Amino acid sequence: MRKIITIVVFLLVLSFVQAINLEINHEPLQNSFIVDLNEPATYNLTIKNLGSSDSFEIYSLVGVDIKPNKTSILTNETKSFVMEIIPQTHLKSQRGPFNFVYKIKNSKNEIVEERLIINIVDLASSFSLKPEDINPNSEEIVVSIENKLNYNFENINIKLNSVFFEHEELISLKPKEKIELRVPLNKDKLSTLNAGKYLMEVNLKYLDSETNLESKINFVEQENVETLENEEGFFVRKKEVIKKNSGNTENAASITISRNLISYLFTTVEPNPDDTNFNWFSASYVWNENLSPGEQLKVSAVTNWFYPLIILILIVFGFLLIKNSIYPDIALKKKVSFVKTKGGQFALKVSIMIKAKRFIEKIKITDKLPQLVELYDKFGTITPDVIDMKHKKLEWSLNSLNSGESRVFSYIIYSKIGVVGKFELPNASAVYEKDGKIKQITSNKSFYVNEPKKISKPEE
Repeated sequence: MRKIITIVVFLLVLSFVQAINLEINHEPLQNSFIVDLNEPATYNLTIKNLGSSDSFEIYSLVGVDIKPNKTSILTNETKSFVMEIIPQTHLKSQRGPFNFVYKIKNSKNEIVEERLIINIVDLASSFSLKPEDINPNSEEIVVSIENKLNYNFENINIKLNSVFFEHEELISLKPKEKIELRVPLNKDKLSTLNAGKYLMEVNLKYLDSETNLESKINFVEQENVETLENEEGFFVRKKEVIKKNSGNTENAASITISRNLISYLFTTVEPNPDDTNFNWFSASYVWNENLSPGEQLKVSAVTNWFYPLIILILIVFGFLLIKNSIYPDIALKKKVSFVKTKGGQFALKVSIMIKAKRFIEKIKITDKLPQLVELYDKFGTITPDVIDMKHKKLEWSLNSLNSGESRVFSYIIYSKIGVVGKFELPNASAVYEKDGKIKQITSNKSFYVNEPKKISKPEE
């Protein structure tokens, strides 16, 4: 019984082999169907006919169209050709791998079955995009783009757009190729944005198809507060301090400017400080502020030494003004002393001393004689220019006196009538010119006290 079954099976197998005997091999060339392009998946199909010469039909019953769908192969002939596979309309909405059976049928309606897998994709999923991380110091971003298919893309128009950049160029990608795009960054944007994830939009145009992709750019957190200082000027000394947040996170900034107590009095600051601290002989201005990326804190302190200079000039001017009003240009002093005479008359020597404290000119010194006295006709080294006995007046004239220069004028008066008690003399006066102005000054009061039987001493 077993022998009979074995013989039957052998005959059936032999019958089948004789009916359709093909050696089939298929290798993928581009096993993905790109829906947007309606590009077929392709396989290299090799068929060797081990049976009799025949014509064959290639087809599938599961929703794909195969080209070519007919071929003829002679006995022991091997035929290779590219088999194109296009999903039918109801399958084009699917995405991903699709496993199906295709059949090869001869003219006797004898069939052999094989399995294939195609990948149904759209244009967007044909590529992989990956931008590198960036930070506030980055000059460019590197965006990697990879062709995931075994398909040659020529002249793809790619547009990259984000808050950091806008970029457009033409690229080509060989099957499974990965390239890097280097895109310059907008530094102004980098300096004002916070750390975090930012959207990158990608537009791809290939042939008559267009698709959009999205990816995330990681803006790496980095703290960086830059300090810039500038000081200039001499009499007007200006110090400027700037703290700028060059990072991409919010940071607290603090600025301190110190001045000694003298310069503090003449210093103005902008803006108004948050605090002013005094420590012994110095004062410190303090500013505090939280800075967002790209923001800056700018302060300035201006010390104007013209103010104390003006004050000093006013003090000196006031001092000189007071000095000139209190201390005249010349000192005029008059004194008297007792003179003994042979005849026993009452006689006094009058001395007038003038000393210039500053240069003066056109000087005229005038002195009046008391009543009841006579003038002795002998004088000191300088004789009066005018002797007016009618009006009891003496005058001396000088062209000029330099600073520190002095003169002494003297004369003697006497009286035949004895004098007892206090004898007072008129003040001497001087008229002079200083800086084109006429000025006048009078001397001190002078008198003499005559006490009987005592030696009199002159007093002023």
